[in-house]
Amino acid sequence: MDNTSQIIMRSAELLSGKRVLLVNPVADRLPTELPADWHVWCWDYAPYKALQPQLPEDKLHFSHLCPQWQGLDAAVLLMPKAIERADYALAQMAPLLDAGVPLYLVGEKNGGVKRAEKLLQPYANAVRKLDSARHCQFWQADMDGLAAPFALADWVQHYSIDLADQSMELISLPGVFSHGRLDEGSALLLEEPATLPAGKVLDFGCGSGVLSIALARRNPQCQFELVDVDALAIHCAQQSLILNEVAAEVTPSDGLSDVHGRYAAVISNPP
Repeated sequence: MDNTSQIIMRSAELLSGKRVLLVNPVADRLPTELPADWHVWCWDYAPYKALQPQLPEDKLHFSHLCPQWQGLDAAVLLMPKAIERADYALAQMAPLLDAGVPLYLVGEKNGGVKRAEKLLQPYANAVRKLDSARHCQFWQADMDGLAAPFALADWVQHYSIDLADQSMELISLPGVFSHGRLDEGSALLLEEPATLPAGKVLDFGCGSGVLSIALARRNPQCQFELVDVDALAIHCAQQSLILNEVAAEVTPSDGLSDVHGRYAAVISNPP
């Protein structure tokens, strides 16, 4: 079991038998080992795939948005790597929780969980650290029930990129690679003038879709397929393609798990 799951198990009585929202889970057996009515929101495709044998389809969700599950007795957020992704998740979780319902934040000490109190205070009457073990911390916040409804538009960042031969509009969400800007690696790749061979092109780890949009315009003889492990990146790529009137297929994949067939070329700027 992951260290974060082990520290949750140390306080299993807080969740056992309850209707619990679990957000950003790891790929282990926590939903099986701790008997609760789990409702799980994943934005990482790898744990989503791993948890499918353990949970009913209607209680496991892969998306950039949290399902509007009601009647929750508790919620657990595993600390994301990016602080802004934690803010994004909490803004969706808090409106689902009535006053007095506990929200637990769990994470490794070197992974940002030390900022738990600051992250949780806007939504809570009281915040306290319950446990520290396995190089992790376990925090509890008692919700005040006053959280504003979540509005995706408040979190979407629109930005423009001007290249030598074209301009484009992109959208981004918190935690998506190179959020709101063109990173140096992608800029370097887009300086390459070579024409791609005709056929299918795989954009591996597509992020917001900047490489495919620019290269599809330069290479009309190609059909682009974009994959990413992150549900937020997939949404951003889909919306960016629409904004720029570029036709391409976008699908989730854990590495090459859902990539099939042969490709004329592969483009990628992995983080």
